Amino acid sequence: MFRHKLLLAIHVHAQGMLIIVLAAVYTFAPITRTSAADLLNRKITIGSSRPNETTTHSFNFNIMSSSAIGSIGFEYCENSPVFGTPCIPPPGLDVSGVSLTNQTGETGFSLHPNTTANRIVITRTSVAAVPQPAYYEFSNAVNPSTPQQTVFVRVSTFAANDATGSSTDSGAVVFYITSNLIVTGFVPPYLTFCTGVTVATDCSTTNGDFIGFGELSRTVPAAATSEFSGATNDPAGYNVAVYGNTMTSGNNVIPALFSNGGSTAGTSQYGLNLRQNSAPSVGQNPTGFGTAVATPNYAIPNSFRFVSTETLASSALPTQFNKFTVSYIVNVSANQDPGIYATTMTYIATAAF
Repeated sequence: MFRHKLLLAIHVHAQGMLIIVLAAVYTFAPITRTSAADLLNRKITIGSSRPNETTTHSFNFNIMSSSAIGSIGFEYCENSPVFGTPCIPPPGLDVSGVSLTNQTGETGFSLHPNTTANRIVITRTSVAAVPQPAYYEFSNAVNPSTPQQTVFVRVSTFAANDATGSSTDSGAVVFYITSNLIVTGFVPPYLTFCTGVTVATDCSTTNGDFIGFGELSRTVPAAATSEFSGATNDPAGYNVAVYGNTMTSGNNVIPALFSNGGSTAGTSQYGLNLRQNSAPSVGQNPTGFGTAVATPNYAIPNSFRFVSTETLASSALPTQFNKFTVSYIVNVSANQDPGIYATTMTYIATAAF
């Protein structure tokens, strides 16, 4: 089972100048067999791809048995995902100070003192589990210090409340951090995804890492575009979501369009969509021979929106390539404070094999 994710960071500088910095994170969950039951549909999502960065590490998996669960262990290793083999901690990784910020599915957990620099242990009163999807998010995790390093995480559930003894369900995930401009993955099964100022529909080329909005005006909307494209043979298709914040300059904010709305000159607003627009004239409709489409909130011409974590495009089937053009609009009011306004946005493509 493989999972790939690509991050696109977008920086907007001085007078609305937009710089796109691309970073890539792809994760896959290898098939791991142990004497315990497998945790299925496993994945890890990290909030930042930078070495030594303090960030979030989030885990998704399906609990498959109804055995009692009193604790869950997340062990980080640089050498192998195989249970029962020695685990070498990744240099610089430190999860000893994490906080459990979110949990769904099997809940009621808190951090256990057995948590170390390379192993997170969460605990609760041991009760029978309900087979279901589970999600756990940890903040204040420190990424490994070595650039472009593969990290394996061995995930196990235990009846004991201190993650000792025999495990019940288990499985491994892996993530890899790189600063490359673009990453594509060709493994069966596969997900291929690319992004940039312009990209080839088949992801064979990408061009540009800088967009200039120029000087923002209270009378004329500022507009710009970037592109992404993707394809997969996953039977369930793939999704592309956007993460980030609206444009800010210190404490000054250009409000995001949290509800769909048109571009209104003289009103401070920031939004995007995936369509060809006439007001202002910017963007292009999706192209390609695949089955991916823009989601309804971002598929209306001349209607813009930005809500972090929302899905922009998806396919429910295996799909050939579709290329999407992201249209950004920025308007400012007459009393918008001057400054260098910037934002960082992340585009993540996910397939679940």
